[in-house]
Amino acid sequence: MGYRFSRQASLASFSPYFLLYGRDPDLPTSIRRESSEVVNLDDPNMWVRVCSQRVELFRRVMPAVFENLAIAQHRDTLRYATIRGGDYRPSIRRFHVGDYVYLQQTAPTTLDVTVERTILRVREVLPSGVLMLEGRDGVVWKDHVRNCAPCHLPNVDGTMDPSLAIVRAGLRCMLCGSAGQASRMLVYDRCSRGWHMSCLTPPIDVIPAGRWVCPRCTSEG
Repeated sequence: MGYRFSRQASLASFSPYFLLYGRDPDLPTSIRRESSEVVNLDDPNMWVRVCSQRVELFRRVMPAVFENLAIAQHRDTLRYATIRGGDYRPSIRRFHVGDYVYLQQTAPTTLDVTVERTILRVREVLPSGVLMLEGRDGVVWKDHVRNCAPCHLPNVDGTMDPSLAIVRAGLRCMLCGSAGQASRMLVYDRCSRGWHMSCLTPPIDVIPAGRWVCPRCTSEG
């Protein structure tokens, strides 16, 4: 407060705090007003006067500062006891069919975001709190609402394009048993089975438009 927060004539009227962090110190209005004077450290009379004013300022405000700090510490103690005691329950957000969400992820560091960049659409909300999510490629999977964050972007393109689907490595065709030609394999999202388009009866040359059901699930009704 005596040196770093003081605006100094030798520093072009900036404070050392501003030069270090690129912003003014976060102070209450009354304290900011009393410490806004530009001081000249080469003038010993001015420096003595400024130091005397700061001492009086500290004597007046520090009791309230320590009282607020004690209140904050007490609240942190209660919050920690609640979390460790098992009584803490995080709020669960309610999602609806058609909402867009991000999937939560564990951030490697505090500088990283906790959500993935992929945007998914809620296809179904199960009573257990699990969401059936679908991407633009039409692939569907499940995740709990605790792992989802709402997406409020107004320009999300909801057009479905099954050609964007990526077949997972090593997935074998149910008919020929080969894991090759992944670009020519259809995967039904309900059973996650793979089918080469050339192995189907009759063979398919292009990716079907709309909803496609695999032969096994068709025979099972």
